[in-house]
Amino acid sequence: MLRIITGKARSGKTAAINREIQQAVQQKQGGRILLVPEQYSHEAERELCEVCGDTFSLYAEVLSFTGLARKITSLLGGIAVTYLDDGGRTLCMAQAMKLIGGDLKVFRHAAEKPELQRMLITAVDGMKASCITPMELEKASVQCEGDLAGKLSDLAVISETYETVLGGSQADPGDRLTVLAANIENSSVMDDTVVYVDGFIDFTKTELAVLTAMLKKGVNLTVCLTMEKENSTS
Repeated sequence: MLRIITGKARSGKTAAINREIQQAVQQKQGGRILLVPEQYSHEAERELCEVCGDTFSLYAEVLSFTGLARKITSLLGGIAVTYLDDGGRTLCMAQAMKLIGGDLKVFRHAAEKPELQRMLITAVDGMKASCITPMELEKASVQCEGDLAGKLSDLAVISETYETVLGGSQADPGDRLTVLAANIENSSVMDDTVVYVDGFIDFTKTELAVLTAMLKKGVNLTVCLTMEKENSTS
């Protein structure tokens, strides 16, 4: 079931879901998750602890999408993976650039510049979050001109080569939410779970895929959205 709570900023949306979680904690009903942006997780946890008391962690928890991915992966056990850290990702991107650097139009010098390699990793992350494939980038480059066409074409090749270097034996953090969505659909981990989503201005395509997977699993999902119009609940 999906419930959407809308309202202006500071109109009481967060207080309303905190009260619902408080009632569940008081009744010792577990399986409550408050899903918030990474940068807001500590503050949200502090606020919820103030509302629910010290025992709230026995029945509820505050997670980001990344934190939820780690939780689901650890619970599934057998399919747990170790994701590359920043250093490992940079090494993989450096190897990719050595393989294709001479064939690139705009980013041919990235093989000698670690700061540019890190920028390219960020670009690849953005592609994955938006579910943009190298083939789609290549098609888009044909419709553009000048440096933009070259950048899009280069990014398509770089992304594809980066994945080749990973080789399926190493996990890239940029794929974490895609894996999470698949795990939710194919497991019973989220059964009997009530999820509240709060604090987001918008969602990436991979985040939306996770929320969609929850709904397909029958998760009781409440999403708070800030709107300029007057408060409404549906």
